[in-house]
Amino acid sequence: MTALTDDRAKALVSRQLKGRLFGRVCVLGVGNRYRCDDGAGSLVAERLGGRTGALTIDAGAVPENYLEKVARSRPDTILILEAVDFGGAAGEIRILDPGSIAPSGLSTHALSLQMAAEFLKARTRARLVVLAIQPANVGYGTELSDAVTRAVVLVQETLSEALPERASDQHDQSGGAMWGERD
Repeated sequence: MTALTDDRAKALVSRQLKGRLFGRVCVLGVGNRYRCDDGAGSLVAERLGGRTGALTIDAGAVPENYLEKVARSRPDTILILEAVDFGGAAGEIRILDPGSIAPSGLSTHALSLQMAAEFLKARTRARLVVLAIQPANVGYGTELSDAVTRAVVLVQETLSEALPERASDQHDQSGGAMWGERD
């Protein structure tokens, strides 16, 4: 992938996100970092944490443990980052409607992405957006494939630009005050 291709891909993802991220945003990174490319969403969330005005949660392989924290944050938009096998080319990035993901689960997590999205939608009434990265390898290991590594960097850079800048009173990574709320 050349720099020009990366720039085009970044512009495409930016356009797809435009108009979908509004109000209070919660970014939920999901992925098992011991299953190679499956850890992509978790890694992006870790890298974004504390660098934007969005509450960013790295839920790792157990997103079900963080759903209530997300709900309590009262987001207007929930952006779920995850490696999803949607049949694309390795490292391809797509914005998916959570309702279009099969309930059988394209996920390696205990709770399917669709079930988590349904819970969050019912509990928060927030707009849900899934930013999916097509994995190349979800076998055991900790190394990302080259294509997914490039996608992780592209998503991180795109979200850093798309999400509001961090304001000191917006939130902290421990789940404390958010968007002007006080403990």
